[in-house]
Amino acid sequence: MPLYGTLTSPRDADVTPRIAGLVETVAVDAGDRVKAGDTLIELDRALSRLELDTLQASADEAAAQLEEARRLLREADRLAGRGAVSQSELEARRSQVAVRAAAVQRLRAEVAAQRERLARHTLIAPFDGVVRARRVDPGEYVAQTTPAVSLVATDTLRLDVSAPQRYFGLIEPGMGVRVEPETPIDAPINAKVDVIVGASDATARSFLVRMFVDNRDGALTPGMSAKAMLELASAEAVVIAPRDALVRVPGGGTRMWLVREDDDGTLRAVKRQVSLGRSANNEVEVLDGLEAGDRVVVRGNESLEAGQPVHIRDERSASAGPSADPPGNDGRSLRLSQPGG
Repeated sequence: MPLYGTLTSPRDADVTPRIAGLVETVAVDAGDRVKAGDTLIELDRALSRLELDTLQASADEAAAQLEEARRLLREADRLAGRGAVSQSELEARRSQVAVRAAAVQRLRAEVAAQRERLARHTLIAPFDGVVRARRVDPGEYVAQTTPAVSLVATDTLRLDVSAPQRYFGLIEPGMGVRVEPETPIDAPINAKVDVIVGASDATARSFLVRMFVDNRDGALTPGMSAKAMLELASAEAVVIAPRDALVRVPGGGTRMWLVREDDDGTLRAVKRQVSLGRSANNEVEVLDGLEAGDRVVVRGNESLEAGQPVHIRDERSASAGPSADPPGNDGRSLRLSQPGG
């Protein structure tokens, strides 16, 4: 059963800066391949470095004051043992140590926050991918909502297709799929069904089937159309016939022409009304009106009449491909196919 869809990337992002600032350098351009963690752009960080130095100096000063408060507390403890320092003075020294320790903790947190802000002046790639577009240049001011680089992952692509609801239950995760992209490739790509979304589209009477395609060789691109070929197994045997054997009846309905042999050996066309089921790959399921082994006309069936004597030009099995007409014969011919179960 062929199902059609579009190859997309599971990760496609417009990467934005984590902090506002002036663009200093741009390290990539459209078409570049990057790894997760690679630098994309750098923002000017001169003022942020100065602020970090200021905070670091304040933290060092607070640490020195804390050490002095602890020294004074140790001295007060020693004097209190001889009764030279009051209990109130000792508690005040202890309180001073606690205040200085809290100040050191606060300033160290501010230093850490400023280091993080400084690091955010570098925009890095969040995943492996290809740069689809560079949207900023050096000298531009960017905000945290400004898209700077469009990045798309291409090593693995996603193919979403809509399957008719009558196939729900026949398609399962892990089922093998042959993917045929609309591009010249050496051979179809083997994949498997990864996800089935069990919520049908009530309008289209279909459900979503998702598969992932290995594209590490870079032969495919997001946005490319592709066909997914699934082999489905029915719970019971069915009769199938070539689609070429169908003749549409004006006003509705479908018939096929069979060929039967009279007692005297004459071959005659026999009209047969049929009911059809599923279809795939130029074959249809015949629910009623045909039995396995019946010979049906697949060429020359447009103007037959019931009981008309016929001559078989070419006969083949359902699994065989079409064969060429014998050269030098300009007469009307029929081709037959033998439906299989």
